[in-house]
Amino acid sequence: MNVTITQIDTACMLIDINGYRIVTDPAFDAAGGSYQSGSGRVLKKTGSPALHPSDLGQVDLVLLSHDQHKDNLDNSGREFLNTVSLVISTKEARGRLGLATVTGVDEWQAVNIATDKVPGLSITGTPCMHGSDEELHKVAGHVLGFILEWDGQNNGVLYISGDTVFFKGVEEVAERYTVDTAILHIGRAGFPQLGDRYLTFTTEEAIRTAKLMHVNKLVPTHQEGWEHFQESRAKSKEQIIAAGLEDKLVWLMAGQPVTLEI
Repeated sequence: MNVTITQIDTACMLIDINGYRIVTDPAFDAAGGSYQSGSGRVLKKTGSPALHPSDLGQVDLVLLSHDQHKDNLDNSGREFLNTVSLVISTKEARGRLGLATVTGVDEWQAVNIATDKVPGLSITGTPCMHGSDEELHKVAGHVLGFILEWDGQNNGVLYISGDTVFFKGVEEVAERYTVDTAILHIGRAGFPQLGDRYLTFTTEEAIRTAKLMHVNKLVPTHQEGWEHFQESRAKSKEQIIAAGLEDKLVWLMAGQPVTLEI
């Protein structure tokens, strides 16, 4: 089945599966904003979205990896949730957002979605570790990735990592599923005061994940738009190609749809 992916901003993408339209981690604020995080750090937005909610048309579903960080759900993204009939996220997000449209799931819990556009569509939560050690992970809070399955997937599922580092939960995804396409949140998010500690995949970890899962397509996202991303897109692309994954790499350009067979 053809799947069209359009990069919008940070980890915000429009994923169109045969006309069923999904937005991930809504972020639509303009560049220049500063946001206080729960840990006391200030997040500074350096990029603007390539598309706005008015450009998207009908959206059927939002997949929200977590609600507690503005780079995954900013102010305009929070307003956008009010326009969508179904949001899948963590159970904590359901409580904090207070929206009846939010379905909270745990790791390995599936939600079956009835739509004629994508027969057999199912969304399963996957584990994330949002920090390179347990202390950081605890401060960051609960985050989910997602497995998307539907009838007729001959080469494997679509995996969206969510904000995570490489850890045993990623290895368990590889054990449980054959992954055709992996959308990985990279960028090595971090802050100077953390030193060598970090909050999301390094490019090296993304390469390790892609090789572990034997993916057919690697789609990096969550790479730019904020001051706290520590690895540049250009450097990440160089590393992925140098690792022998050029034929797997799907390099998204903001606002430009890319169609894949999954």
